[in-house]
Amino acid sequence: MLPRRSLLIHSLAAVLALPSPALAQGAADNFPTKPVTIIVPFTPGQSGDVLARVLADGLTKLWGKAVIVDNKGGSGGTVGSKIAAAAAADGYTLLLGSSGPMAIAPNLYKNTGYDPRKDFTPIMNVAGVAQLLVVPAESKYKTVAEFVAGAKAAPGKLSYGSGGAGSTQHLTMEMFKQRAGVHILHVPYRGSAPAYTDMFGGQIDALFDSQPGVLPFIASGKARVLAVSTPKRVPSLPDIPTLAESGYPGFDVLGWLGIVAPKGLDPAIRNKINADLKKVMATDEVKARFATLGMLPVGGSPEDFATYLDSELKKWGAVIKTGSIAVE
Repeated sequence: MLPRRSLLIHSLAAVLALPSPALAQGAADNFPTKPVTIIVPFTPGQSGDVLARVLADGLTKLWGKAVIVDNKGGSGGTVGSKIAAAAAADGYTLLLGSSGPMAIAPNLYKNTGYDPRKDFTPIMNVAGVAQLLVVPAESKYKTVAEFVAGAKAAPGKLSYGSGGAGSTQHLTMEMFKQRAGVHILHVPYRGSAPAYTDMFGGQIDALFDSQPGVLPFIASGKARVLAVSTPKRVPSLPDIPTLAESGYPGFDVLGWLGIVAPKGLDPAIRNKINADLKKVMATDEVKARFATLGMLPVGGSPEDFATYLDSELKKWGAVIKTGSIAVE
């Protein structure tokens, strides 16, 4: 029989001899061993924040470890994204990435402090949110064709609001203007709430906003939706035509929300988080929450998300270049 010391040495040698993927998988199997933080680069109450809390609750139940939502709003989501990019790549800090700070801002600003391709590990594209073209309920425009005709009849007289220069709302309307060949004045606000206030007060004529943001105003009868930005009609608004149906084939904008981690995350941990997000999204409770929020579940692999992110960067880059859009 080998002495105790020799047994320990042999055991250690056997562990060290294991191939690195096996060691990595072992670490992933035990993940997480402590609380996980999801940084949300927006203020509380916005659709991304609500989604992050739904996911955090589901993962907390699944993992038996707290998943904390940490709001780091500012500069259209770039502040929180920069903070996340600088965090340790161990899986314990995640970011709720979205189309604004991850696909639009890097094309719009000279230096966001991060590169979506180089500084993050895509994990899962969780949900998509349709953008809706909205006017006040009393507006004379009842269809997209009427709205475009009004804009062409008086170039620069119509105006639209957004939750801020460089936001998905802003760039979606810019894409629409390019496709429709119209000039509509952009009025940026510090968030969506004041934009709605001015629209209902008659100071601006229209805006694009995410479905969750518009739903309360549809329910109260204050807003009229002319079209949705997705290629197909959204299930919760089956009577609202798409922009593609309204004369702009191929128009496709989905405000997406996904989970990413700092670059360098162990692939085994990345895959575990992806698999566990799928389990959370498959629960009846979360499916019901998605429907209530007007969000379209996406899912897929980390590789799918990486490919999609690259396509989004190219799409918004083209819109910004064509429109010579600049933000100070």
